[in-house]
Amino acid sequence: MPKFPGIKGIFLDEDPLIEQGSKGLKGISIPDCGLKKSDLKKDESAYIDAKYIRKSPPELPEVSEPTVVRHFTRLSSWNMCVDTVFYPLGSCTMKYNPKINEKIASLENIKNLHPLTPGSLIQPVLKMVYDFNEILCRLTGLAEFSFAPQAGAAGEFAGLKIIKKYFDLKGENRKTILVPDSSHGTNPASSVLAGFTPVEIKTGKAGTLAAGELEKFVSKDVAGIMITNPNTFGVFEKDIKKIAEIMHKNGSFVYMDGANFNAFLGSARVSDMGIDLIQLNLHKTFSTPHGGGGPGSGALGVVESLREFLPVPYVKVSGENASGADKNFNRQVYELAEDKNNTIGKMTPFLCNFAVVIRAYAYLLSLGRENIASVSEIAVLNANYVKKKLGKILSGSDPFEEGLCMHECVFNDKAIEENGVSTIELAKLLIDYGFHPPTVYFPKNIHGAIMIEPTETESIRTLDNFIKAVKEIRFKTKKSKAVKSPQKTKVGRVNEVIANKQPIFKY
Repeated sequence: MPKFPGIKGIFLDEDPLIEQGSKGLKGISIPDCGLKKSDLKKDESAYIDAKYIRKSPPELPEVSEPTVVRHFTRLSSWNMCVDTVFYPLGSCTMKYNPKINEKIASLENIKNLHPLTPGSLIQPVLKMVYDFNEILCRLTGLAEFSFAPQAGAAGEFAGLKIIKKYFDLKGENRKTILVPDSSHGTNPASSVLAGFTPVEIKTGKAGTLAAGELEKFVSKDVAGIMITNPNTFGVFEKDIKKIAEIMHKNGSFVYMDGANFNAFLGSARVSDMGIDLIQLNLHKTFSTPHGGGGPGSGALGVVESLREFLPVPYVKVSGENASGADKNFNRQVYELAEDKNNTIGKMTPFLCNFAVVIRAYAYLLSLGRENIASVSEIAVLNANYVKKKLGKILSGSDPFEEGLCMHECVFNDKAIEENGVSTIELAKLLIDYGFHPPTVYFPKNIHGAIMIEPTETESIRTLDNFIKAVKEIRFKTKKSKAVKSPQKTKVGRVNEVIANKQPIFKY
């Protein structure tokens, strides 16, 4: 019997905190201020608007400090997270978050900064944002990045708004954005929000978009294309340069969804592919938590001709000659500026989600330039290891069996359905083996899709255990057990439809 990680922490029962207390019990001690209610000259309604005065005391738990700490520690052990289990969410890059990143982001002089602190007092902070921008520019070949978008989809929206404003200023009313069916799921929605009409293009049997197919959709109404590369099938778009040439010849832009940038980080530059805009999800490729310090960051990079359209503010650098004996000394001065001529404006009240940016910056500095490419190399190696091993177990289920995948691999439900097990049941069964399920039923054009992204942070031992779990489910699990899974968790199988339509929050 293979050993699996297990999920022991979620076997414990836990009463609501309010049921764990005793009347009059307190977790804190506050010194007596010496003021009594009788000392007040007027009733409390004279000081507080009557509508804010409670008719009865709040029903708060009356518990001790150890009870609170143990309660929330136990609750945290019920969660599956990247610190406890393998988290193979395809197209979402849920990699391990190095603790050095957290330590740096938690330094007192960083975490306690107020966003309205004058620039003259936070020069090192502004320098870090500026330098991180420089690093991303060198990794991509693009001219400048904005960190205003606080999520991947927000980065897409910002990029499309730039495209919209560019054509508006030229007096061209282009209305269409082309979106291959292998693109990220948010792309069509972002297009609509930015004022465009998305037009879907079908990909070929190899899972890629052919340049010849694209040409059928190109017209002077097309503002650009949103292409995910590698796409959501885990396949690299081999015609990407031809696609860019076709779009540029039409006066259109090429927007690359960079959610899957982990597949070639440090190994290739998007500028060499002909890309005009890209958002890099710092909470994916750059190891920052999904939602930590949050929400996230969808840093938007553009070519030189589009810099003036980026959101404001941004970090600007200038030279300042020092006074005194050394007249040749030159000091860099960093400031927040809003002097971009055709900016799309502000997307956030302040500069950026700095807590995420500093984590990503620390991640790249800890890797060093000589090790950055190894991230994508190992991620691709791990994905192909899973692809080949599971390809034998899930025989006939790999829609792109020939050739290699990039950062993730995709299977359909053909093999498991032979045992009467559905994709959702496979996902629930994996929880009982101690693994978070991979992405399921996406991409939408793969029947019963199972999308697996191991990332570079997983060991071969972890991957082998995951593969063994799928093997046991494939060959040993009966339908009667599958429909009841998960059975080892605090909450068992729920009706997903009812849970979505009629959520109940008791506490």
